[in-house]
This record gives sequence, C-alpha cells and structure tokens, in this order.
Amino acid sequence: MRLATLLTVPLLCAAGWKGSTGQGSWTAEVDEYPHGIFRLRMREEGKQVYEVEDVVIQDSLPAPKPAASGGTSVFKAKDGQSMLTLTGKSGSFASVAGSEITFDLAVPEGANPKTEATVAFNQAERLYGIPEHATDLSLKDGKSYRLMNLDVYMYKLDDTGGIYGSIPFMHAHSTEKGTVGFLWLDSSDTNVELKKEEGGGWTTKWSSVTGIHDMFFFPGGTPHELLLQYSSVTGKSAMYPVFGLGYHQCRWNYRSEEDTLAVDEGFDKHNMPYDVIWLDIEHTNGKRYFTWDEFNFPDPARMADKIGAKGRKIVTITDPHIKRAGDYHVHNQAVEGGYYVKTESGADYEGECWSGVSSWLDFYSTKVRNWYATLFSYDSYKGSTPDIYNWIDMNEPSVFKSHEVTMDMNAVHTRDDGYKVKHRELHNMYGFYHSIAAYQGQYQRSLGPPHEKSTRPYLLSRSFFAGSQRYVMVWTGDNVAEWSHLDKSAPMLLAMSVAGLPAVGADVGGFFNNPDAELFTRWYQFGAFYPFFRGHAHLETKRREPWLYGSDTTDRVRRAIVGRYQLMPYIYTQYWRAHKRGDCIIMPLYMMFPKDPKVLDIDRQILFGESIMVKPVVAPGQTTVTMYLPGTDPWYDLYSGAPHAAGQEVTLDAPMEYLPVLVKGGSIIPKRERVRRATAAQYYDPITLVIALSSDQTAAGDLYLDDTHSFEYQQGAFVHRQFTFADSTLSCTKLVDNSPYSTQYPGDMKYETPVEVERVVVFGLNKQPSEVTVAVEGRTAKLETHWDAASKVLTIRKPGVKVATDFKIGFDKAITHDEL
Repeated sequence: MRLATLLTVPLLCAAGWKGSTGQGSWTAEVDEYPHGIFRLRMREEGKQVYEVEDVVIQDSLPAPKPAASGGTSVFKAKDGQSMLTLTGKSGSFASVAGSEITFDLAVPEGANPKTEATVAFNQAERLYGIPEHATDLSLKDGKSYRLMNLDVYMYKLDDTGGIYGSIPFMHAHSTEKGTVGFLWLDSSDTNVELKKEEGGGWTTKWSSVTGIHDMFFFPGGTPHELLLQYSSVTGKSAMYPVFGLGYHQCRWNYRSEEDTLAVDEGFDKHNMPYDVIWLDIEHTNGKRYFTWDEFNFPDPARMADKIGAKGRKIVTITDPHIKRAGDYHVHNQAVEGGYYVKTESGADYEGECWSGVSSWLDFYSTKVRNWYATLFSYDSYKGSTPDIYNWIDMNEPSVFKSHEVTMDMNAVHTRDDGYKVKHRELHNMYGFYHSIAAYQGQYQRSLGPPHEKSTRPYLLSRSFFAGSQRYVMVWTGDNVAEWSHLDKSAPMLLAMSVAGLPAVGADVGGFFNNPDAELFTRWYQFGAFYPFFRGHAHLETKRREPWLYGSDTTDRVRRAIVGRYQLMPYIYTQYWRAHKRGDCIIMPLYMMFPKDPKVLDIDRQILFGESIMVKPVVAPGQTTVTMYLPGTDPWYDLYSGAPHAAGQEVTLDAPMEYLPVLVKGGSIIPKRERVRRATAAQYYDPITLVIALSSDQTAAGDLYLDDTHSFEYQQGAFVHRQFTFADSTLSCTKLVDNSPYSTQYPGDMKYETPVEVERVVVFGLNKQPSEVTVAVEGRTAKLETHWDAASKVLTIRKPGVKVATDFKIGFDKAITHDEL
C-alpha cells in the first residue's frame, strides 16, 4: 500500500519564494501548487512558532518567480488558472473565471498576540464550509463561527460555537464568476466573522489564538473543481472496506456476549440486512481500552467468529484517555515510555473522563503513534480477531470537570526531536493525530497471519481536522431524538462534505432521548442516504432495535435498509470516486448546478452521488415533500420511473411507507436487487442497470468492483466499467480516468469477476422498441423485453452479459460484433 496514505511523511517540496513584508522582521513565503493553487505564509524571523504539520500531502512546484514593481510582487500560476499579487502584508488572488479574494494580514502584537487576517471575497454571493456547526449550510451575515473541537453536551441547534471537529476551509460561490476557495491552516482556537457587503461580496475576519499566517488560495472554477483542488492538497478519502458502507447497529451498550448475539440473530429473524454491531465503553474491564469485561464477554473471539461467519463485523471503542491503574498494561507501558501529554512542570497531565483519573496519550509524537499502533495487534489486544474493528471517540479531547470540557491549553506535547508545543497550538488536531495512529494500528495488524493479504482499516472518529478524510469516517456526535435534529442533519453533513470530508453520518434515531415510531421511521428513511449509516442510542434510552416498534414500523424500516443495500454497487462506486479523485458522496445542489441561483440556499435536499436526490420528512404527520428539480433534464422516481420535468418545484407523496427518491435524467444506476443478510453475501450477485434517459435520449454511469477489502486495487486489481446510452444503444466499456486530479493505479494485477447484468430497466424512452439485440464476445441475440406503456418503462431480462466484458445492446438497431 502507498505509505503516503497511511503515515505522515516528509514532502519533497521546493523552497518557496521569500520576500519582505515591509513590517520589520516579518517575511512572506509564497509556494505554488498544481492546478493554480497558491500558499502564502508570513513569519517573524528569529521567532519559533508552531506551524501545522502533516495536513498538506501535495508537493509544491519549483519556486514561483514574480514580476516585481514598486514593492508589489505578482505571481502568475504556471497553468494560467490564477494570479497572486502581494504588496507587503496585503494582496489579492484572482481566478481565471473572474473571482477575486483580497486580504490584509495583521501583525501580532501585545502580550497575547493573535494571528489575524481580513479576507474579502469580492464577487461571492454565498459562503459555505468551515464545519462543524449545527447550522444551515449557507453561512450567515453578521455571525461569528468558532472553530474549536469540543465535547458539547446536547449541542444547541443554530449555534455557531465549536463542537466536535473543525476544517478551516471555505467556499466562496458566485453564479456568474464561479467558486474560489480559502484554507486558513491553523489548528488553534479560531473565530471567523462574516459580513455581507451592501455592494456585493463578503468580508471575513479570521482570528486564531496562536500560529503563523498560513493560507491557501484555490482558483476553483466550479464548486466541484474547487473540492478536487482542495483534496489534491490535503488528501482524498480512505477507500473503506465495503462492510463500512452497510448498516451499523450500535447502542451504549450491548450488555454481554449473549445480548450482542441476540441482536445479531434479531436481524436474521426479521429479515433485515446489517453489517456491523458496535460495542461502547461498557464492554471493557473498567473502561480500560483494549480489554474486555471478562464476566460479560468471557470469550470475545468466539462471539466475533459467530458474527463473522455471517460476513458481519464488530466495532469496539478505544478512547484516548488511559486509566491510571497499576494493573493496566497500557498505562504501565505509557508511563515507562513517557507517552503521555505533560504539564508545564513535566509531570504526566491528569484529568477525569469515563475511566476516572486518566492521562492522555501524546499522539503528536511519531514514537507514541508507533507504540499505540502495536496495541491493535492480536497479541496485544487479547480477544480481538480480523472481524473486529475500532471506533475512536472523546478525542477533541474531552476532559471532564475542566474548562470547556477539554484539555488544559498549557499542557505540553513533545515531538520526537524534543520540540515542545503547547496544547493550545495544536488542539484541533488532537483527534487527527489519534486517527493516524489508529489507522496505522489496524493496517499493521493485517500484515501477517491470519491475514492472507493486508486489509483496509475501518475507523470512525468524532473529532476531525483538515486531512482526517485520509483515515476515518466521522459522525455528528451526540444528537437528540427530535425532529429538529433530523432536519439539521442534512446541512451539517453537507458542510462536512463540501469541506472535503465525504464519509459522514449522524446517529439515526438520535443519541439522546426516545424517538416515537414516526420519527424513528423517518430518520431511517433519510439515514439510508447518509454516507455512514448507523443507528445509535444513549445508555439511558429504551432499547430500539429496528423491530421493537411493532410490525408496521419494522416493515418500513426494513424497506429503508433494504433500499440502501440494493444501491450498494452505486454507493461503492461513489466511495471509489471520493478515494480516487476527491469527490463528495453526498452534496448540495449548488455543487452540480452552480449557475442556478435557486439552489444556493437549498440544504435539506441532498444529492447522493451525482445522480440520486432525496429530501427528508422532518415533521410529524407530514406525508409529502416539496422538492426543487434543477437542470434541464427530467427527474424520475427511482422505483416507478415516473418522470418530472426539471426547472420547477414539485410536491411528491411521502407516505409513512417510503421517502420519494429521484434519479436525474442522463444517469445510469447500478443496483443489486436481491435481499441479503450483509454486503459480503452480495459479492457475486448480478447487477440491474437503471437507465434514466435525458431529454435527448442519452445517459451515462459507471460501476466499480474489486475484492471489497484489500489494497490490491492499488496494483490494478479492480474493474471500473463505463455504461453509456446514445443513438439507441447501451454500451459497456472499460472506464479510462484521465482526470488530472485522479490518483492512478497502473499496476498489472488482474481482478476477475463473474458478475453478470441480469436486468436493464429504461426510464423515459420515446417509444417502445420493436426489437432489442445484444452483441457480446462474437455473438448476437435477441432479448426478451417488457414494455409498460403507461409509465414508458422498458425492462430487459437476462441479457446474458458479464459486467467485465465489453458489450452493446441495441434498440431497433442491428448490432454486430464488429461494433464492439
């Protein structure tokens, strides 16, 4: 596997241009990156200040050569996409599309100097990004958004204070001038004040308690291009094993092996698929992580084997606070190795959390991360098996009975070379470094027996920063079983997505309190379209496995979960795009329709991939949803094929049984229709292709397949197929991805798959074809079809083609083998 995706490694960066700011000993450094991206840093010579490390993974280009005149330096991107102008500590950045950013950097002064800058987005109509906040997607005029990772109990909605994670990356969008981006690379407590100017554009003030001025400017163009540029700098999503994309069942806590196995059996009894059951902190021996409660979980390996035999997995929790107990091997090793965060006096930092009096591991240190990774080995983590994965929580870090429920800002972290950093300087990156260490641990444990080949880690983290997407999925933390929290989950997840964190979800049903059957049902119907799909509940809530609300609710929830699994080929392909290129998995409408002013404030209606659109029911008694249909091509009901014209609002039926799901005209959606107990059981299942035709009777889509769990795809062991419908012909060919943003895996390892296409369903044909013919591997044959005249839906049964083989299916058109 490529170590750059696993460990933090030094970059082979060319030295940037350096010059005076005209502010005494303050100097500026400019670096250029591919795709017209510029980085500007301002430092005070002779003064050592912490600078964010390990987030940027892209090498910079050779030092830019500016044109200088009268104290002004002008840097033109080598590819012509942008231009940076710098005069002292002020300047501007302009994209080729015409969007401009102007900025003025404040020189820190006084006893407690802050790092500040005023940044204006002169053509922007809307600003987006800078998660995490329980607010709307479009950032609001006159508000100050705090970026500070905190464990906030029952966080308030529409509060711009900090919660669990932070990404200081902002989109500035104009329907006329395109989208530009800005990254403020500072990991300390940060506030961003917003003001919408009367004459147009926005002014923002960025203020951090410490750090250097470290800023990236992205020329963007479209919002999609901007996201790919950002991902090229900070990294793309991990490629998760396919089980991570299924449904996850969790609560605090399943009490014992018997309880856990009974829940597992309950899914089988009620014919509901699921992939992972989760164990919270009570499964441990007195909150000692990497241990088990020997009374309630006497043989965890046997339990895991029983669940694993069905193709399912277990996830256990491992928090960063370590119980200070003399009988705890992890604590003893941490003390002996000096692995804890320290106080200013050099003693181990102590506080309280779930495990009582605890200390916190110093993940800033590579030595500590390397040691922590060994705790995941099967020899160290007794009772663990290859079917047990991990969840890292409370890593803001959360410290009970302390100011803002977090670590003392004067606590000390130490790098391997002895360089010391106050906690305030890297606070927002504590969970990021925890994620690296845990990812490394899961990867390393798979490098030997019983593994035949290395396997992809699977991790969930509550805290995050820019770059966390390379290692972990993330969720929105401890939400509440209220309609308002279901409603707010959409903009919260969209904000994370546009900030380059695609694998995200919210606790389905709400973590705190008890949802009634209606809220429970509606949350599952929408949660099935979260990238990360997990039901979770607090210790003091009533049990809420999906079959406990009566038969009607059980049937409705089953339908939602089954629908998720039927879309798994499409979902896995979206994850591949996120990993290979940096795409979103869910996205707001402005990402795909950036010139339509009507979509700029729509944030409850989401695109799932580029082709599927849903909107939740967010009020009791509501049985319809009103959706705006952007673009010019029709939208179709995914299940009936009923068409709806674009460019209008439509009100659709949303009875308790289902949520309407629309597919964009011009799309081809791969599905697997058979109901299985887990994703592992779908591996050989055939594919159904749903073709939703555009206004000009064309469509396109793709399908990605591999072994679902190893890194062999990096050696070329995968199949990526392109489906196109044009000129009354469906074609299947190898997809060649030449995007400059895509990671290439040119290896010659082969992936063989016998998976076939068993059905093709076509929405929106102008007329019934009199004949449908397939051509594949030297043969042609007429195919059986069924035409529904009322809905204009054509179904082709058993075309007899494999997805890994080139083929053509012609409609009222003779197809010969020579055309392949």
